[in-house]
Amino acid sequence: MGEYVKLYFQWHIILLVFLILSVLILATDLGIKKKAKVMLASIIGIIFLLTIVHTIERYVCEETNDYPDFRFFLTVIKYIGPQVILFLLICSILNKRKIEFALLGVLIVETILLSTSQVTHLVYYVAPDNTFTRSYLAYLPFVLSLFYLVFFIAAIIMKLKTEKFELVFLFASALSCGVITILEALDIIQNQLNTALGSAILFYEIYLFYVNSKKDFLTGLLNRQSFVRDLRNYDDKLSALISMDLNGLKQINDTEGHQAGDTAIIATAKAFTDVRDYKIKVYRVGGDEFNAIVFNANEEGVKKVISKMRENIKSAGYSASFGYQMNDKKYSVDELIKLADAFMYEEKKEYYNTHKRSVFSED
Repeated sequence: MGEYVKLYFQWHIILLVFLILSVLILATDLGIKKKAKVMLASIIGIIFLLTIVHTIERYVCEETNDYPDFRFFLTVIKYIGPQVILFLLICSILNKRKIEFALLGVLIVETILLSTSQVTHLVYYVAPDNTFTRSYLAYLPFVLSLFYLVFFIAAIIMKLKTEKFELVFLFASALSCGVITILEALDIIQNQLNTALGSAILFYEIYLFYVNSKKDFLTGLLNRQSFVRDLRNYDDKLSALISMDLNGLKQINDTEGHQAGDTAIIATAKAFTDVRDYKIKVYRVGGDEFNAIVFNANEEGVKKVISKMRENIKSAGYSASFGYQMNDKKYSVDELIKLADAFMYEEKKEYYNTHKRSVFSED
């Protein structure tokens, strides 16, 4: 037994380091949501289980040339495990039930094919003399692993869109898993996919921490730091800056409680982001203060964006004031903010005058 433990550590020392670092990240409060922590903890557990399966399959079954049925069972786990991990990662990024059910269906069908292959000989089987033999669908597990990897990469692209840094960050990890999957299918290397997946999970946790540092915890929108950074990064590309402010938040907090105020802020964030026809980025920069950067739109387009936001916020049962400033290249970033804010405050004053309240006593 001690010999197997020694061999296990020799083969998996690098992976174990990745897993330990991943566990340490999960154990700290770095803003990763509970649902994501549970998912990542499950994946770490699966990877750890796969390392044990690999070790037992190689040193207990393969090298001793014994236990053919047990070796078959371990191989099923070895093939299915990485795809379960990729499935969980895809679900955590996409959050689309129909696609998740379709991918789960593929996984279930493959599991059935692999589990019955010792009898059907469709994929592979282990003969009584412990000889491992690939069959008609020998490369099915590798093809489906690549299929899930492609889906994972597509999910990343759909999720991140303009976030090029994060895209490269995660794409590199997914690509390395894909390359190793191909090399294992060709028998060029063996038992290295777990290490690649372990490192990918570590990078994914770092990515989550990085993304969470850019977001507002309550609404999920980008925060003030992201707004300031993006204004400078997209200075030459942005068409306009919109300033938005929820009306009547103080009254909601005073009469209905701060939980109702939080609900109003969340509804406002959704109303501001639910604009389909134009490319925008929305930020929560203060309590009830929001900003949006509009790309590739003329002034008429910017007015349509604001009109849609106003319509959405009204449908949600709230009211907001808006101001904007076109980026005509003669203003600095700070001046754009001041001009958009000034425009918005004029509308806000008009709103409170209409409702016979002062902006100073209400907000």
